[in-house]
Amino acid sequence: MQILDINQKDYDQKRPVYEDIKIDTAFRKISPRSIGFHIWRIQNDHVETLPKEQYGTFYDECTYVIYAASLVGTAGCDKTTISREIKSPGAVIERNIHFWLGANISPERSKSAAYKIIELDMHLDHKTTQFRESQGHEGIRFLSYFKEDGIVVHSGSDATSTPPEPRLYQISGTAPHRCVQQKAISWQCFNSGQVMILQTSTIVFVWVGRSTGSVERIFGIRMGERFKKQYGISELAIVDDGYEQSMNSARKDVWNGLLNLSKRFVKPMPLASTTTDMLLKLYQCDTVNGVFRVELVKTGTLDQSDLYGRDSIYIVDYFPRAIWIWIGRSSHKQNRAEAMRHVRGYVIKKGYPASTPVARVIDGFEPAEFISLFPTWTSADINGNTVKGMSEKFDALTLIQRPRLAARMQLMDDGSGDMTVYQIGIDEVKEIPAKCAKTFYSGNCYAVHYEVACSTEHANGSLPNSIRNVVYLWCGLNAPSEHRTIGEAFLVELCEHLKKNVVQVRITEGMEPPHFLQIFKGGLIVLNAQDPSLEQGGGVVNIRKYPTSFVLKVVGNTTYSCKAVQVSSKTLYYPEDCYILKAPDNEVWIWCGQYSTGDSREMAKSIAGQLGEYNLVMEGNETDEFFNSVGEKFLKQLKKTTTAGNIIAPIVQMNVSHTWDASVIGLYRCQLLDEGRPTLRQIFGFTQQDLRPDSIFLLDAGNVVYVWIGDHTLPEERTQCWDLAKQLIATHPVQRDTAMPIATVRQGEEPITFVGFFEAWDKKYYETCVLYEKLRTEIEYPNGVGVGGGRVPGVPIPVPRSSVRSDDGSSDDFDRYQKYPLDMLRGDPTNLPASVNPTRKEVHLTHDDFVNVFSMTYHEFEDLPKWKQVELKKQKKLF
Repeated sequence: MQILDINQKDYDQKRPVYEDIKIDTAFRKISPRSIGFHIWRIQNDHVETLPKEQYGTFYDECTYVIYAASLVGTAGCDKTTISREIKSPGAVIERNIHFWLGANISPERSKSAAYKIIELDMHLDHKTTQFRESQGHEGIRFLSYFKEDGIVVHSGSDATSTPPEPRLYQISGTAPHRCVQQKAISWQCFNSGQVMILQTSTIVFVWVGRSTGSVERIFGIRMGERFKKQYGISELAIVDDGYEQSMNSARKDVWNGLLNLSKRFVKPMPLASTTTDMLLKLYQCDTVNGVFRVELVKTGTLDQSDLYGRDSIYIVDYFPRAIWIWIGRSSHKQNRAEAMRHVRGYVIKKGYPASTPVARVIDGFEPAEFISLFPTWTSADINGNTVKGMSEKFDALTLIQRPRLAARMQLMDDGSGDMTVYQIGIDEVKEIPAKCAKTFYSGNCYAVHYEVACSTEHANGSLPNSIRNVVYLWCGLNAPSEHRTIGEAFLVELCEHLKKNVVQVRITEGMEPPHFLQIFKGGLIVLNAQDPSLEQGGGVVNIRKYPTSFVLKVVGNTTYSCKAVQVSSKTLYYPEDCYILKAPDNEVWIWCGQYSTGDSREMAKSIAGQLGEYNLVMEGNETDEFFNSVGEKFLKQLKKTTTAGNIIAPIVQMNVSHTWDASVIGLYRCQLLDEGRPTLRQIFGFTQQDLRPDSIFLLDAGNVVYVWIGDHTLPEERTQCWDLAKQLIATHPVQRDTAMPIATVRQGEEPITFVGFFEAWDKKYYETCVLYEKLRTEIEYPNGVGVGGGRVPGVPIPVPRSSVRSDDGSSDDFDRYQKYPLDMLRGDPTNLPASVNPTRKEVHLTHDDFVNVFSMTYHEFEDLPKWKQVELKKQKKLF
């Protein structure tokens, strides 16, 4: 068992003496019973309260304390939140303290901030969660406070520490972005994956990296406008990566005075760091003879029950994402005060980077980010009482007007719409007659086209769902991979035929979502064998081809949670269960466990009715006729299971409503980086405004993952949407079933089961959503297109891209290729990057270099005959 002893010398702070702590006057002004948002800058031992207009502006030689308090169950707070006292005695306030450390902070200022958060935490009776934030490594909660305007980090310690111009800023991060001042104005700061801002006394230049997307570009332009207004600068210029020579002469002179174009060197977009598989580790902590000791007690999946003991202390290590220290609610206040010091000592002892995020949580006040590390979590109120979950007894029709409840139940209508079922075969796809459409075989795949019921329309005639069709692909556990591939192709074909207002959902047997079961009215039957009609060379399911005898277990007790699954004779029964038995003599029996409910029995009757006339018997009251019909084999199985004395809780079909919690629902933005590799970035406190039209987003709702596809995403991004969802499932800290349902929705065609996860939804939002091309046109041509502007006429504007790629000879999209210096491309071929095709070196030139070498644009060059292109390339030593 791994044990770490963390001595005094391991810490970067002096041990605080709890009894001697004096709370700063600035903190005493904050009422523990109020919600609000506050920022203080720590100047040695002085606490300076920042005015609201400075929220989001930081200096890299300073440290700041941020306090965010909001009511539990609300959307949280941000820098626009207005402080107010909460007088309701039952209201629970979530309190979060962050201390932010600039990249160039001195050790003394870092220590001062550590002392100050102890004071603020003490003032708030130690009922806070504490986060240590390092510049460039801020957590998703901290970043969510500044989504509106982003974060600006200046060099120095205050506004007088650096001159107002010239300055160079780099745009980085996402949701929100960070605009960080660079120490030097140099080409070394540039790479194709960034937007840069060069601020001079007369012009604010916004330089747009070739590999950036429209979200980064829009933020760069907004920041440029902000600096232009703030410092009274007369002009804003947008400069494209590789098109610097296309500026007019006046702008080029200013640029050259600071960044000589003859020395231009732009690095490729940096590769994302590849992280090894992250593993959760749980350490139990104790102090022995003044030494803080941590002992490894568990690795892998954690349970809430692992955190036992109200006076215990644990460290949850999820490096490199975060290190958490959990303090039992009855632990001594000295332990609460010293917790951050202890966890920092742990980080140092383990040799982790100083920027590793660390946080302290108190038992009963755990934030969503911490709870998300556990498969299930039962929240408790301030008195330790379990918070009850919601009831599931909802009429699906009543949910249509209430999207939030519809999302919880994952029901978009009452299932009364028209349904068509197709059986997937190797050579063909055939429609199944309606009378046979409720029986699936685990060796097959099926496509189900469902038309959303018109009965869900509002009185004014508008459909609350933005979709009218749902297309499901159901894959049996024993289905050949060829069937799945054909089914996926058919799904795409069917959706293209339907064109609009359609959602795709892919399902694996055993993971059916509520709405899928609802459209079958809870009557879906799943048999183990492959459809017998396939063995006869094809054809549709025929009810007369059912196996001679079989046993079905009824799972669920509502139309949206129920199905019947064939089980083997070795399956343990539970007294809550109902079974349907098809006997060799063709008799159909419903056998009900002694603790089965009336709802379960009614659902069993509904399913059994599909097989013919049935008889119902209760456990303990079986008749001779029943045993004579089902046979001695079933009788022995009954005796075996009832006398085993090993009855465990039955497996229940889960849906989102079982696990509804803020920690379960997560929104992730997908980005394709260099060479098409995807990354996922979580957005905390998400809103509809985070769903940008040029990106793909994943909404993880616990038991289903939605892939939202913006109208302006690239085709190659759309083709990867399924893989992105699988990546999210596979890398989640809680082990997930990789077969869980995945649904794709398109911008403007969102079902209420998706919309309901957002606090508010505006159907007309995307009609006024500002796109990069429109914003740029307004900036460059305020008096109309073609009037003014600072570029050479006729030069194209590169469109936003989320990725660049190597040459595969299939596209003439010049700006999407990685760019390299002319000397490198003309040099030794053995030194060329692997991504460069030696026969097409010209596509790796910047626009300016291309025009300089060939005296024409790339598209003019492409219009030439191929023999002429080759001849020119040979003349210019580029072949």
